[in-house]
Order: sequence, then structure tokens, then C-alpha cells
Amino acid sequence: MRLGASECKVANGCLVMSGVNPLLNLVEIVELPREVHPFFVGVQFHPEFQSRPLRPHPLFKDFVGACLKKK
Repeated sequence: MRLGASECKVANGCLVMSGVNPLLNLVEIVELPREVHPFFVGVQFHPEFQSRPLRPHPLFKDFVGACLKKK
């Protein structure tokens, strides 16, 4: 589904379409604000292919950091 770079209301908060492919006008990344959820990110790309054991993709590194803060 093709969407513009905008926001839409979802449940208790606002789903932010924070990454849009400008060539195809496709949403690639969505997230919820921290006030709604401590770490909610959905991506259409594959960060696991860019990760290495000693060089994790920032998405994984930040996810682990958010988990440690909530611990």
C-alpha cells in the first residue's frame, strides 16, 4: 500500500511514519512516541543483514538499551 509521509491515529497514540522512500512514496519505518511505548519500531528493511556480532545495527543496539532501562 502506498502512503504519504504523514501520521495516523492508532489505539492510545499516534503512529509516526518516520521513514518514507521518496522515490516510491512507500512507508519504510513506523514508530510510536516514547510517551506511548518505551520502544515501538516497525521496519520494512532488514537490519539483521547489516549487523555483525561486534557491530550491531543501531536498531538492535537501541532496542537492547531500551530493554536495559526498563529492567
